[in-house]
Amino acid sequence: MAVKLQFLTTDPQEIELAQRYWAMNEQGEFLEPLKNLLPFRELKHSSQIAKYLQEICFAYDLNNLCTCGNAVRIRGRAAVKRSLAEYERYCEDCIEQQRQEELAKEADNKSKLEIALASHIKWMKRKTVVYEEFPDDVVLVLRALYSSIGTRLYAGRFNQTDCYDLSPYANGKFINRLYDRGILGDDPELASPGTYYLYEGSPRINLETAYLFLPPDEKLGSNENAINLLFDRKFSDSESLINLWLDYACDDVTCYLMDQCNLHNQQILDNDYIKIQDVIRDGLRTYSVVQMWCIMYKVTREAASLSRRSYYNQQSATATIASKIRKHIEIANRNGELRDDWNRPSSQIAGTLGTVFEEVFSIDERSRGADVLYMFGQLGKSQQPDDFTAELAAAFMKDSLESDNSISALEAFAEMIRSGLDVEKALIETVRCNPELFE
Repeated sequence: MAVKLQFLTTDPQEIELAQRYWAMNEQGEFLEPLKNLLPFRELKHSSQIAKYLQEICFAYDLNNLCTCGNAVRIRGRAAVKRSLAEYERYCEDCIEQQRQEELAKEADNKSKLEIALASHIKWMKRKTVVYEEFPDDVVLVLRALYSSIGTRLYAGRFNQTDCYDLSPYANGKFINRLYDRGILGDDPELASPGTYYLYEGSPRINLETAYLFLPPDEKLGSNENAINLLFDRKFSDSESLINLWLDYACDDVTCYLMDQCNLHNQQILDNDYIKIQDVIRDGLRTYSVVQMWCIMYKVTREAASLSRRSYYNQQSATATIASKIRKHIEIANRNGELRDDWNRPSSQIAGTLGTVFEEVFSIDERSRGADVLYMFGQLGKSQQPDDFTAELAAAFMKDSLESDNSISALEAFAEMIRSGLDVEKALIETVRCNPELFE
């Protein structure tokens, strides 16, 4: 017999049952079918035998050895090895030893983490920042956060779930970026288990479940007066504003794309998702969010149609979405035709960040990417306001004259002035609202 039995009973009938159950010949075949062992007392079915035997004896497979050399305990005939097989499983003593070692390691890591977090908590409680030194893109996101969660931004605590309305799709990336740049602090005392952990001996944080806050301003502290600094900002960092707009607009387009994919049961893999983001972002440098929605609508339907062909399946067809987006952008670049009459889906919010962009810069999903980038580029000119306005006016006249639309452009400009805008804003708004007059 290749199975060693350790009995927990002295009942001769039970001992005999166990011996008959485990009896084997030299070829490793069991001598008695299970049906021959029944009935036995209250046992009526063969499925009951193995469980019953576990209560009256331990069985060890002599062909299945642990790393320590001891035979491994088994619980049924199916686990028996026909020939010697080392180190496939651990014996119960080794399993218990490993469990104790893991518990000791967890306790040690917990102790180290608590020590590290104690120091981190003290630092977070005294951490301050200088609101006036925040970059322009940071100020816009903080204003959007303030619209989303109110005074919890600086007087309480919040997590990513609280800010679901920050952007249409992936609000977490905007919040994580603030934390990574040292703008936001975190509060370990409110965190759920698993939020903080050790990685290679150093504490790490899972920002998806962390509780965050805006630290006090170095001079004004945490109050409305300090927050007002974010609303009095004069924006000028064109590069950071362009990147933030592209991030937000890409998020808006991606939300629409994923809804369309869900409609057609299409699953975008991680590598394809990254490529799609790159292509969408490039398209948004020229086209509006609405125009890119039009492309998303087309490519998802094209991929769905492709999946029904014999040489494609659902996944391989979905993998073509990135190249299809690029194809439609190239066609639009050549022909200059791309629908812009799409409406925002009723289930897709613009988010508080989108609202801030509209309030501060009068741009939204219908604003052409080229116009937005031009507008932000003008903000970044390092010159006096009068010189900036003069350059705007010169470019305004030059472009309208070259397109033979100077009279219409001046009429549109005059209408902007009558609406109450100053000269600089009237020039910018005229170009934004009437791009065809300057092409």
